Amino acid sequence: MLIAVCCDRGAPGSTTTSLALGVSTPEPTIVVEADPYGGDLALGCVAPGGHGEAFPPTPTVLTLATEARTSVTPGLAASKAHEFTGSTRIVPGHFSAEQAAGVKNWAPLAEALRASASRVVADLGRIHSSSPSIPVAAAADVVVMVTRPEVGAVMHLKDRLERLAPVLANIRNAPPIVVPVVVTPKRIAGSVLEHVGRMLAPSNAAGVIAGIGWIALDPTGVEAIHAGQVGGKNERTPLLRSAGVLNDQINQAAGVGPYGAHEAAAVDAYAGQGGEA
Repeated sequence: MLIAVCCDRGAPGSTTTSLALGVSTPEPTIVVEADPYGGDLALGCVAPGGHGEAFPPTPTVLTLATEARTSVTPGLAASKAHEFTGSTRIVPGHFSAEQAAGVKNWAPLAEALRASASRVVADLGRIHSSSPSIPVAAAADVVVMVTRPEVGAVMHLKDRLERLAPVLANIRNAPPIVVPVVVTPKRIAGSVLEHVGRMLAPSNAAGVIAGIGWIALDPTGVEAIHAGQVGGKNERTPLLRSAGVLNDQINQAAGVGPYGAHEAAAVDAYAGQGGEA
């Protein structure tokens, strides 16, 4: 499965969401920082080994994109990924947009991610209909659109979806399957999801909106993930537990669930685990 995680304004948690989706499942997963404008995942995460070191400067997503232009195999993405935690590997992004100037076509990268033998979560960062990363979004089984709960942020996401979905549909010859995800504390998640669902419902014609998901606003959980501390008590952080529920939603969405089917289930499942944000 290829999951594309993106956002509209200000990248409100697309990288954290991608990383959490990767480490919250036992399924072998490659988290790829595929933001064409650059990223700092390699600096923000600690390489395994217990020495507090950052990841090596290469390979990066540009290494993968370059090699994909000549040959694509099921193991190509994994061969450019750094070990992180358990079954999760990371392909970090480049540091600046200028470094990606030589990669004019991201379609080979999309093909490589799609062909991967492992599950792939691609962090595309901020996206628009002319983004170089559009081929990756179009190739994805599910597109996760991350937003904040404020009305303005949700309206921007709605507008972005209505502009983006026809572009993706034209490339893939089918409407994209979209799971909007709200970054919000657990205590207000239920009301937030209901409100966001009402606001986005008219956008359903622009794509298949397969429920509204959420990721816990949990700074402590973010620090634990970046340090590679995802076992033991950290498995129960609000961030990882909400990511586990979101993974289940995404798997269901890949089967095209009806709009609105998963909001209550997501909140109830998390609340049933005794989670607090």
